[in-house]
Amino acid sequence: MEKNKVIMKKTSFEGALEELENIADKLESGELGLDESIIEFEKGIKLANYCRLKLEEAERKIEILQRGEDGAVKPKRVAVKKDTGELEDDEDIQGTLL
Repeated sequence: MEKNKVIMKKTSFEGALEELENIADKLESGELGLDESIIEFEKGIKLANYCRLKLEEAERKIEILQRGEDGAVKPKRVAVKKDTGELEDDEDIQGTLL
């Protein structure tokens, strides 16, 4: 169990997501045996949980950065350019993480 925590600490969100996609491809191919499928499925669950936690952590950080003077989180609509995925107007975003 501890070994998994160490591995996850060294894994980036993007790396974990890529590995999760590779596992999904392996499972969908139908070429793995039952035991191998279960092992890969378990790895996938751990990676999915890790990704979920990283996303929740990022969301909390963004909420902190977007707090108003009164301490309340002020949701802001963010316009994204369809062709590039970049923010249309990032001047309004406090404490940009980009």
